[in-house]
Amino acid sequence: MLEAVKVPHINLSYEYCDDNVIGRLVNALKVQFKDITITINSTPTEAEAANDDDEMVNAFESDFWKSATVGDLLAGYRLKHELTQKQLAKLAGMSHATISAYETGKKPLSRRSAIKLATAMGEDSDCFLKNVPVGK
Repeated sequence: MLEAVKVPHINLSYEYCDDNVIGRLVNALKVQFKDITITINSTPTEAEAANDDDEMVNAFESDFWKSATVGDLLAGYRLKHELTQKQLAKLAGMSHATISAYETGKKPLSRRSAIKLATAMGEDSDCFLKNVPVGK
């Protein structure tokens, strides 16, 4: 049986800092915390920013968002909260099979279940309700 193990994660962001300083900081963190993931982000220079081909778009206008199912949203929120289907099922008072069926679209998500799931994850129930048909 596989079990999810959380690895500490540190996200470092910096502007105009000597790379040697960042290297020493990363080394010190790795010595202190043996199993750690470190992400380093630096603010791009004006030249780098000018060459950036990435385009910013409103996520809600993306093709993914327009085609996202309730199951996609449920899986996304569950992963956002670093929960397995089994863990979410326990928090929401449902079976693991029910969560799986919702995420795969084999079972429609009712308004009552949407509220239970959102509450279990500490989310606003609107995150699912706007995608659940009225009358369910």
